[in-house]
Amino acid sequence: MNDTIQRKLHIALRINWFCYIALLVLFAVRNLFVEGGSLALWLIQTVPLLLVLPGLIKQRYRSYLWLCFILLLYITSSIVDVMMPTRGWQDGAMMVLSLILFFSAMMSSRWHRMQ
Repeated sequence: MNDTIQRKLHIALRINWFCYIALLVLFAVRNLFVEGGSLALWLIQTVPLLLVLPGLIKQRYRSYLWLCFILLLYITSSIVDVMMPTRGWQDGAMMVLSLILFFSAMMSSRWHRMQ
């Protein structure tokens, strides 16, 4: 059973890092390189994600829990943005990445504790 958990955890951690980096890149592209973006909005969007980065690097299960709490803000915001008539592909990408990251971080935290 422990080998199965290790394998699941390894996959979840890869998904976590992919979605985490993709969200940071999406925020950078959306706010720094697209017209209408701003440096202040980029900082507001990225700083909460960067707060848990040291714990994610050290693979502490509590950091994954905190990431889930932080992601609830991004999920709520992106769902509201997706429902707006002026939505763009970035809103849908943010919603999908946030949801995938939320579920993989939640399961990573669980599997870390089971080890």
